[in-house]
Amino acid sequence: MNEQTEFERGRNTARTFAGLVYTGVVIAATTLFISFVLTAFPETAYFSRFIMGMAGLMIGASMLAFPVALHTWAISGTHRTATAALYYGEMAIVALNTIVSFAALLYKFAGTALPQWVAWYEPFSIISIVYTLAAWGTIFLTDPAAKAKARELHAEQEFKNRIANKKLEYLESIEGEQAVLEAANAEIESSFKPRTKDRQHFGNSRTAIPAPAPFVKHEATTEKPEGQFFRPE
Repeated sequence: MNEQTEFERGRNTARTFAGLVYTGVVIAATTLFISFVLTAFPETAYFSRFIMGMAGLMIGASMLAFPVALHTWAISGTHRTATAALYYGEMAIVALNTIVSFAALLYKFAGTALPQWVAWYEPFSIISIVYTLAAWGTIFLTDPAAKAKARELHAEQEFKNRIANKKLEYLESIEGEQAVLEAANAEIESSFKPRTKDRQHFGNSRTAIPAPAPFVKHEATTEKPEGQFFRPE
């Protein structure tokens, strides 16, 4: 039991020193890279210089975040494999950028010769910013929790789609057509019946004009009208 305790203490001490060394190296590489990047901007481009300085700091923070993610977040399966691969890729890019930054700064301020490959790679050193963006985006996308959430949302959407399809199938059936007719009749009655409850049929109103009396044909007569002379033709 005492030996295990001693081992645990030694391991914790080693991890503490290793963490300090790792952090110091990241700070040094980040400072060197920021100094190199800022040489591409005029002294008066304050906003651009500030943004690029922050970008360099974010790359350094990414190097500190990868070990934490591998110990506490990406702990199994594809998620851990992808995170570890991206971590080694970023270490390679940071190492290359550190060498290029140092060589370029020596050439600028000390007048030493600049290797041809450094001159060729300088414009592409900014790729580390894009790589960091893509790396952490991939880590988030491959997170099992995010994938489970995506499957859950997909299942909900698929459930709604199938309900909508069943509704369409029902509408195209005889029962669906009858239900539509019943609903339409109910809607028509609800919409128009209140407007016609006080109205009467045509011709039953109190002010309706009475129909004329039927025409009666009168026959001619030879009798002498009273009070007039009869004149035969």
